[in-house]
Amino acid sequence: MLHMDQLYGMNIHYRYYDLEYFFKSCNKNNIKNVEIWLCPQHFLINAFHSEDATKLINLMEKYNVRVKCVCPEQNNPKPNNIAARDDELISYTYQYFKGVIDLADKIGSELVLITPGWNYYDEDPEQARGRSVSMIKKLCDYALDKNINLVLESIWNKSSLVGDTIEKITQIKKMVNKPNLKLAIDLGAINSATESVEQWFETFGYDIAHCHFVDGNPTGHLPWGEGTLDMERILSVFSENNYQGGFSMEFIDNRSFKNPEEWDRKTQLKYLKNIDKL
Repeated sequence: MLHMDQLYGMNIHYRYYDLEYFFKSCNKNNIKNVEIWLCPQHFLINAFHSEDATKLINLMEKYNVRVKCVCPEQNNPKPNNIAARDDELISYTYQYFKGVIDLADKIGSELVLITPGWNYYDEDPEQARGRSVSMIKKLCDYALDKNINLVLESIWNKSSLVGDTIEKITQIKKMVNKPNLKLAIDLGAINSATESVEQWFETFGYDIAHCHFVDGNPTGHLPWGEGTLDMERILSVFSENNYQGGFSMEFIDNRSFKNPEEWDRKTQLKYLKNIDKL
């Protein structure tokens, strides 16, 4: 049975507010768990430097909100590309993600979200996929000692051809072959690929540990009700599969930036209403 604390806040659409404002808003709206997107204006971390983890620890304690998943910056044009090609960028990316894993360990987050990375247009995507697998293997080995799972999501083909379909994600997971590589369902990405939540559970089962829970047309990262997806049915599929992970409200439509709390409440009210029916 799903419960209210599985709905996670996410600071990605609070980017024009202070990080404390985000934590305070979650506390006010009785959101107990969050996924933290590591944008520099909220928490500065790169391959060479990181803010002190106590910044997040103090906010968690002050507002009774726990960070359950850490989401690094990692897609084009960010330098932190899991499938980086240049040797210097490969080294930089590895150091960055090591730092993120260390941060997750310090603040008690058991999950770090990763994407497959992006390919260059002047190469066969299979080459980039091979580099992605190599990087994920190394990061899984580093994270395993800290009891941290990496959760891999697909990203739509407008961003990358490395892991935009369930078949390619399956290939990556099999090639990595590490026990702490789990899966994240991004409803925007899977619907852009005309895939279903049912297909993902049929393929990965209990290895699905996280979700970016967004409405869309079919994508768009919108609050429940602002798109055309059958969110009630989607939620019921998670329930039927005894899903234990979180549902992060990852809203990235520009309209969400001015009034992020309003966008959270749109999904929160519908989520709470519907889990009572399940």
